[in-house]
Amino acid sequence: MKEKILVVDDVDTIARVYARFLERQGYDVRMAFNGEDALSEWERFHPDLVITDIRMPTMSGFELANELRRRNPQQKVILMTGYADEAEVLQQQHDHGFPFFTKPADLQTTVAKIVKDVLNQD
Repeated sequence: MKEKILVVDDVDTIARVYARFLERQGYDVRMAFNGEDALSEWERFHPDLVITDIRMPTMSGFELANELRRRNPQQKVILMTGYADEAEVLQQQHDHGFPFFTKPADLQTTVAKIVKDVLNQD
């Protein structure tokens, strides 16, 4: 059975680029374009991994990640941002169990490796 990934980004084209890449890697991928829609899709899809942007309207990626962990403490989440000033904050989040990458990220090396590493964690 394919591992399931939910990609969340308020920028449609970015979400689609990551989703298409991950599908080509053999994953079952769904997308959401804001935190509330992501929670609804999460309930239906039950993904193994959620990859979410940090800066989104109404619900940030941090808020989404924390809500997902509240609902399922074992939920695997990767945070991503296109803002260099958030990288330091993301490092702190990584120390609390949220791996991250900055956009744009090399799909083949950075994204593929982080996704594989996170999915292979116990």
